Amino acid sequence: MPRRLWDNWDLPIANMAVASALATFFAGAALGIAGYFEYMAVVLAQRPFTAPPLMLAVFLGYVFATPRGLFALYLVATGFIRFTSAYIDEPLGDPLLTGVDSVIARVTSARRARAVSHARQRLERADEPDRRYHGAWADLPDVTWVVVSARRKPGWTVGTWVITNDGWFTLGEPFDRPTPNGLRTVYPLTLQTTTLDVLRKGVSYELPPLRQSKST
Repeated sequence: MPRRLWDNWDLPIANMAVASALATFFAGAALGIAGYFEYMAVVLAQRPFTAPPLMLAVFLGYVFATPRGLFALYLVATGFIRFTSAYIDEPLGDPLLTGVDSVIARVTSARRARAVSHARQRLERADEPDRRYHGAWADLPDVTWVVVSARRKPGWTVGTWVITNDGWFTLGEPFDRPTPNGLRTVYPLTLQTTTLDVLRKGVSYELPPLRQSKST
């Protein structure tokens, strides 16, 4: 099964990676060899005097042009790859199943993200410009300003430096607050008066006009 799903089972799946890879390899080899002799017998029955050098073409035709040959080749190749990866302590699941699982996971994740986004937009309702208040507006007296946004801002996470014409601010932990206009995201900003040693992450931003009223 795909590597991503191994931890979902209370079984020592990783410990069986080498045995599973070898079993796949030898199963593919046995299936391929038996199928090749059957395929060769059919070819010789139709063309009894096929020259030995042409048997290479028969072999390649079997491996790459028949379902059984392709399936056997897949088992042998993936079994070898999985054995090698397990030997270097990087075990892998079946590549085909892993690819299918990856596509399903991406589609499911995208659908879930869209559903969450649509649900939040219904709570946020109409978009509107950002608003700025004193920290006391959000019961945060130690915060210089709070910016109230109708939409979440990408990249605005706790610890981010917000660079404005009025100074540099450290972003606190954003939180949601219901308002008469809909759900809003509140971003606490604390003015920094010391020299920055290291700027790990910063965003440029133009502060909106300061509002004195507690109304939204």
